[in-house]
Amino acid sequence: MKKSIFVILFNLMALVSFGQESQTIVKIRKNFQRWQPIIENKLDSSNQLFHYAWGESYQEDEWYSNQQTAEHKFLFQKVRLLEEPNLGTFVYYDSYSMSGDWYIAIDYYFDTDNKLYFIFWRMNTFQADEPLTIEKRLYFNSDGKLIRNLESVYKMNTKDESTAGFADRDIEYELQLSKMDFYGKCNEE
Repeated sequence: MKKSIFVILFNLMALVSFGQESQTIVKIRKNFQRWQPIIENKLDSSNQLFHYAWGESYQEDEWYSNQQTAEHKFLFQKVRLLEEPNLGTFVYYDSYSMSGDWYIAIDYYFDTDNKLYFIFWRMNTFQADEPLTIEKRLYFNSDGKLIRNLESVYKMNTKDESTAGFADRDIEYELQLSKMDFYGKCNEE
């Protein structure tokens, strides 16, 4: 009898937890939809930051508020920022490989308290059995805990699913906007 009560209580707790997760996911998806027309209309004219590397083995690097023309500097990251008072901050992050083997685009969604709640990550890669596009979606609750992690693999730039192997890359993120690697590090040159 005690064992069956424990099992019932455990299942109820799991249902409540899943229900709260589901509500959080629904809220994230609604905010994602609210952001889409704003991104479409304003991203091209948004504030941009450029991360360049140079030197032997690219050990020197700097963030700039405008594009650089120096041939010895390699642009390996570009960031665009949108701020909306009722939604928070959207960060679009491009990363380029120095070898040209991959390209990564990341959408970071921060709430009005600048806390991360969603990431949509895309990578085109030639470091694979065939050229691939990998998509990952990470959902976070209000405490910053990862509550859902989805991954899809497609033949590059299609929606044709693939099971080909690839060299995966970690998704880099910070739970607070102010801890992102570009935050407050911009050279005005």
